[in-house]
Amino acid sequence: MIYTQNRNAIKWTEMLVSILIIGIFDYIFNLSISDWAIDPLIFYILLFSLRYGLLGAFVSFTLTSIYHFMFLLSQGTDLLLFLYDANELAWILLHFFIAIFAGIFSTSFQERYQSLRIRQEEVADENRQLKETVRHLELSQVEMRKKVLDSDYTLSKIYEIGLGLDQDLPDIVRDQLVRTLEQSFYAKQIAIYHVDTSQRTLRLHVRSGEASRLPQTLFIEAGQGLYERMLRTGKLSIRTADETDVPLLIAPIRYDGAIQEVVVIQEVDFNKLRSYEMNMMQLILDWAGTRIEKARAMEWMLARNELVDGTHIYHVAAFEEKVKLQAVRHEQYDQPYSTLALAVDHINLSLIEMELILRQAMREIDIIGYDAETETLHFLLPGTPKEFAERFKERMEQTFLVKGGQKR
Repeated sequence: MIYTQNRNAIKWTEMLVSILIIGIFDYIFNLSISDWAIDPLIFYILLFSLRYGLLGAFVSFTLTSIYHFMFLLSQGTDLLLFLYDANELAWILLHFFIAIFAGIFSTSFQERYQSLRIRQEEVADENRQLKETVRHLELSQVEMRKKVLDSDYTLSKIYEIGLGLDQDLPDIVRDQLVRTLEQSFYAKQIAIYHVDTSQRTLRLHVRSGEASRLPQTLFIEAGQGLYERMLRTGKLSIRTADETDVPLLIAPIRYDGAIQEVVVIQEVDFNKLRSYEMNMMQLILDWAGTRIEKARAMEWMLARNELVDGTHIYHVAAFEEKVKLQAVRHEQYDQPYSTLALAVDHINLSLIEMELILRQAMREIDIIGYDAETETLHFLLPGTPKEFAERFKERMEQTFLVKGGQKR
């Protein structure tokens, strides 16, 4: 480390006071230092040249020259003859070169020192930044380790959820999905809806909550940005501050290459709305979609012997099993359903023709059964209250009449 002084006033004061002290001692004690073989003024020049560089060299040389001239004047020497005196010229040149060399040396040394000091400060700053970065990394590592250990979504938990959703029947997959959302995300008022082909109507599959908040049918209007945003992006969407009369959260379930179902959630724990939690929810819903697709394919494969040849109409025994399953869902989730029978013994159409006509006026989730002994069609309407069943029956009879059903 070298001496530095940034205040010029102190520099001038030091040099001026020093030369005055030398002059006072020289005058009081009549030392005549200018006549000494070793001139003390040389040490004065060296001191301030080495201390302050070229600036100190020039100032100290100027002050010593003034002091020397004043000493000559006090001795009665003619200053005009000074220029012709070889000894005096030698004195001037000696002191000048000493000041210049010492000043140059000091200035270059100070510049090198300043460069090294700046580099050292840069290295120190980099070290501080590196230490701070390492500290943050250590804190992040601790937090990540804690998050992994405390997370509700450890690998074993995710594996357990995946196994729970891997069922053989689509309705059981949906039931398990609702339970998973309630247990893992503390969600309430949950429903899963089927999306019709127009993507403007949602039909209830399963509901865990109040019917007033999760109605049987939802109609998507043009101004409801939440639903349109979800259908457009195909991603989970959360209600914004300016959106009213819409659920808190909706998320798509994809299978068969499109959005086939929608999960509607009215209440969820605030802490579960973080991006990490939402990504986990979307992962679970994507997996549920693949499980529903697999269960549907397996269901149709296993049900081939339960279907009337060439149709998707169940024999009456298999149809009754479907009704029993809906009864269980009604007990668990208070999910309404209706059954009704329609005699077709007087209809002069094959079952294949009947199904083609009826399906045009039915929902995708409605199920048809056929009793060959009584020649009766049975209908299972999931999510439809019993008071609307007769209206459905009237619509089916009207459909037969309009679309070609003739009495035998």
